[in-house]
Parts: sequence; structure tokens; C-alpha cells
Amino acid sequence: MGNEVRNRGERAGSAGCEAAGPGVGPFQARMELLAGRALPAPARMAAPPATNENVRKSMRGNKRADTRPELVMRARLRAAGLSGYRLQWKVPGHPDVAWPGKKVALFVNGCFWHRCPHCNLSLPKSNVEYWVVKFARNVERDEQSRAALEALGWKVHVVWECQLKKKTIDATMAKLLPALAEELGKELAAGSDGRPG
Repeated sequence: MGNEVRNRGERAGSAGCEAAGPGVGPFQARMELLAGRALPAPARMAAPPATNENVRKSMRGNKRADTRPELVMRARLRAAGLSGYRLQWKVPGHPDVAWPGKKVALFVNGCFWHRCPHCNLSLPKSNVEYWVVKFARNVERDEQSRAALEALGWKVHVVWECQLKKKTIDATMAKLLPALAEELGKELAAGSDGRPG
């Protein structure tokens, strides 16, 4: 799939790496391997203790909103003249950016937590059972949120953190901004490629 923006109407199952066969990435393969073991019940699990102080600081530094990728995305949207959005709108999944009047939602997903189909990320090496369950729930929740929004008539877009890096952001925006402008019934700013002033 390369680094194209993926409309959430597509299923993530076939987007994984091909290392373990078509549509089966290391995460899915590990989940299947562990599926035979008794995993914890769906109730919320306590996070395992950090293996060292650097890991602890890194995990505590994770933010729920206003992450760097989200700020980059919002700057590009404003530069393209696609303002008027709301943040963390109170609909299923709380989209990072939403235009409620037009029923358009945009999720800016972190590659690690949401298991990016482009990055081929490995699982953490310790507490594997915890992480398999945690990531599976994250992916399932994302799919449920997308399905619920689409059932309510929303158009849903997902942009991955890796698609907002310097090497890929221009291609990402070249595909995303015209689609958003059309759905919102807005004109892109003259000569805009979404780059802030």
C-alpha cells in the first residue's frame, strides 16, 4: 500500500507485511501463536512495571491529545484553508479532527499504539502477552469506532504518524487535502499544498 492515505473503509487485515504470508504480519502471527494460551479476560489489565527508568519516562511522556503528528496535521489543514474543525469530537472514537456539520472525521494514529500497517513494527520483547492483548484491543477499538461512525453516515480518514514524516508528508497531503476539500465543499487555499506559510 505504500504511504498512501487509507480511507478506513478498507479492511486492515490485508494491509500487513507479507513476511508470514499474504496479510499476516509479525503482530498477527504472534497473536495467532499466543491465541492457544490462556490470555487475560477482556477486563482492563494493569500495565506491567517499566523495565527501566528510560522506559518509564518514555511511557509517561505519551500524550492522549495534541501530539506532534496531530499538530503537524492541523497546521497543514489550516494552511490549506480547511479550518472550522473540532478536536476530539464526542462521537465514537473521538476523532482527532472532525467537521461535525459535514460528518467528516480524521484520525491521526500513532504507529506504535495503533499498529501501523506500513511500519512492520515488532512487539516489545518483555511482557509479550500483555502487549498482544493491548494492541489487539486498540486495533479492535479503532475498527469498531470506524464502523460506528460510518454507520452514522460519517466519512472517515486515517493518517498514520509515519505518513507525516518529512519524506512522506507532501505525498500524503497531496492525496488527503483534495479529498477533504471535496467532502467539505470547500476550496483549497490558492496554490496550497497544505504547507504552513
